[in-house]
Amino acid sequence: MNHKVLNELLKKGDEHSFTLIFEALYQPLVAYMMQYVDKAADAEDIAQNTFIKLWERKDHLDLNISVRSYIYSTAYNMFIDTYRKKKKQQTYLDQLKSETLVSLTEEPDELLEHKLKLVAKAVEALPERCRLIFIMHKKQGHSHKEIAHQLRISTKTVEAQLRIAYTRLREELKNRPDLYLMVVTAKSPIFK
Repeated sequence: MNHKVLNELLKKGDEHSFTLIFEALYQPLVAYMMQYVDKAADAEDIAQNTFIKLWERKDHLDLNISVRSYIYSTAYNMFIDTYRKKKKQQTYLDQLKSETLVSLTEEPDELLEHKLKLVAKAVEALPERCRLIFIMHKKQGHSHKEIAHQLRISTKTVEAQLRIAYTRLREELKNRPDLYLMVVTAKSPIFK
């Protein structure tokens, strides 16, 4: 569909016209976004959100530009916004990890020993398979793929078990966020 037809459809503003625009541009937009993101699901999310924005703003758009141009530039801007937010979150997490590790090294030995015992107790309370996978990942540093290969299970199962482990540990240590952060950030002998 050429840009004049797409613009005319958008001017109509009805659901049927919008569906035709969506069908014409959705897959090409997802393919375009795959240049910028690693996962197809992320490209699809951005594409869907772009069309939602188009629908919400359809009555206020300047139709001197083509619908295709509007969609592609909106999707790209959404990607940039998402990238910036993720980068900001990662910087914050890195800073938090660093502060936690520094505070651990500055604590008196007996206090650190007490914290390590509490964490070890929480890890021991995990279901057997879950605990094994958690220890292989955190203490031994194995990747999801390596664990899956060694235990002859799928990587999805490894991911699910790790999610369960982190959820249970977060619940177990909910009154001690410092300990949960220690679990998340440290690769250390605390996990027996």
